[in-house]
Amino acid sequence: MSLVGPRLSCLKSSGPRFSRVPSHLPRTVSNFSRHILLYSRSSARNLPCGTVTPFLTTSRTFSIWPFSKSSSPEPSSPPEPIELPEISAASLPKETLLESTASAEPVTKLSDSLPEGLDLSPPVDLLPADLVDAAVNSSILPLQYGDLASLGLISYTPAGLVRWSMELINVSSGMSWFWTIVAGTLLWRLLLLPVAIKTYRFSSRVQLIQPEVKSIMDRMLVAKSEKNLLEMSKLQQDQLKLYKSVGISPLGGLVGPVFQIPVALGMFIGLKKMCELPVAQLTTSGLDFLPDLTVADPTGLLAPAFAVTLFWQMTVTARDMDIEKQQGMAHVMNMLRFPGAPLIALFMTQLPSGLVVSVIVAGIATGLQSLLFRIAVVRRYFDILPLPDVAGRKGLPSFKDTAIWVRNWWREQWDYARSQADASKNRGGPPRRRL
Repeated sequence: MSLVGPRLSCLKSSGPRFSRVPSHLPRTVSNFSRHILLYSRSSARNLPCGTVTPFLTTSRTFSIWPFSKSSSPEPSSPPEPIELPEISAASLPKETLLESTASAEPVTKLSDSLPEGLDLSPPVDLLPADLVDAAVNSSILPLQYGDLASLGLISYTPAGLVRWSMELINVSSGMSWFWTIVAGTLLWRLLLLPVAIKTYRFSSRVQLIQPEVKSIMDRMLVAKSEKNLLEMSKLQQDQLKLYKSVGISPLGGLVGPVFQIPVALGMFIGLKKMCELPVAQLTTSGLDFLPDLTVADPTGLLAPAFAVTLFWQMTVTARDMDIEKQQGMAHVMNMLRFPGAPLIALFMTQLPSGLVVSVIVAGIATGLQSLLFRIAVVRRYFDILPLPDVAGRKGLPSFKDTAIWVRNWWREQWDYARSQADASKNRGGPPRRRL
């Protein structure tokens, strides 16, 4: 049952049926209904009979039944628009029209207020490209301590230590990044100098026992093929005694690769990551012909410079090599000169110019180091034995000799593989595994 709805109120119809409240309703609802009914009786006395009055003026309904749905009232129709009468100029008095036209101010254009001869669309001159580049470069702040660490580039790996050294050199000295890379590369070559001295000392003593070492290695291969473990153990003891006779250890030849290879890889990977990230300061190298170190060389000069450096480095390093005793090594180094140097230089054209600069500086430093340790006074100071006198030709062989050696080596490998295949065929092939 709903307490909201229109009701016909009449002076004479105010009887006990309006004041009666069902007794089964709760006390709160009964009191609420009694107050509403009494209010409606008192307000209905002043209305004429037959007047329809709303019981409540709100649009919401109140129901005692908790599960009843509220009925939304019908939307009222929108008010009709008010039509204003059209006022024409003919219906206005003549005096009103004259006053309105006299009071109106004349409309002036912006061009009329400007001085005569002024161009309203002048040509726009853009700033020169060098000024724009200078403004952009000047907005890059210098590198500070901890900047590379915030980028996640500093760690205890060889690459992380190389990046830390570059940051230390650049911030402490204030040099441009081109010279920072040069100085950092030379610093790491200097730190590897004790390792290089130990390597030169080892190689100078090994040359004294090279024929005996070669004989022991050949006999060890034969014993290995025959699976003669006793003979192999005896030959290893003889080799150890031979190394001790000249004051070196058989593992002394591993000192150089163990330290030099991680540093070389750290320089390559560390600078490559800095250029590819990139570190913003590397975009200003400090040189006009190589302005950005994070991109490939725009001049095309670094790749040929690298090829020439590698060719010269291999030539200087193997200047005193005995070809008769180390034929394989000599021909491999000769192949690094050609075609190795041009092919690697072609690969270097795709790398950032800052990384290529580091590789070139490292190659030049290695070549100069080889020339330094050829001096007798320097070798004597660092306890390195003098260079041996080679009766035959010293240095690397000719490219023609290397081509003949490669061809003969290929034929030997082919014949060996064919002989192994024929021997396996004669034995009935390898044993088949049962399923």
